[in-house]
Amino acid sequence: MTLQKSKSIDTICKYCINRYQILNSAPILSSLIYQLGRKLQMDIPAVRGILYVEMNGYKRQYAHCFNVYNGQIVDSSIYQYALINKSIEYLFPLYVVGIAPSHIDYSINNEIKYECQFKFKDEYLSKILKDIKYSKDIEIERFTLLEDSKKETLIF
Repeated sequence: MTLQKSKSIDTICKYCINRYQILNSAPILSSLIYQLGRKLQMDIPAVRGILYVEMNGYKRQYAHCFNVYNGQIVDSSIYQYALINKSIEYLFPLYVVGIAPSHIDYSINNEIKYECQFKFKDEYLSKILKDIKYSKDIEIERFTLLEDSKKETLIF
């Protein structure tokens, strides 16, 4: 992954986490990232799979949707599991771009075809990319379920 493309994907993930609810939004967020990537001439397909989190010698499994770019994981919604699993929230990063932490593993089951995804209007995608372009250093930090619920929802 080139540095410029990595920074673009990183900024898109930070923007999504800052702006949109992430709890129960993995499929729609992965569709949004895929469609934003298409506008930037980057293939970042949305996929369904299993998220494995190692804890105390065993692995917990979560059905999950995320993206992949050149074999690297792009996961903007992993933090939703921290919101619903307070006792192990420290195990979940805010997002993953590239290599996941050593205690987290992903398994891809299948791609979510574009025809089966929620379609965002081209004007909406362009607006997001314009916002991202003018948002230089997006700072994110851990947040609560209540703070997440106050964010904009992608389902309207």
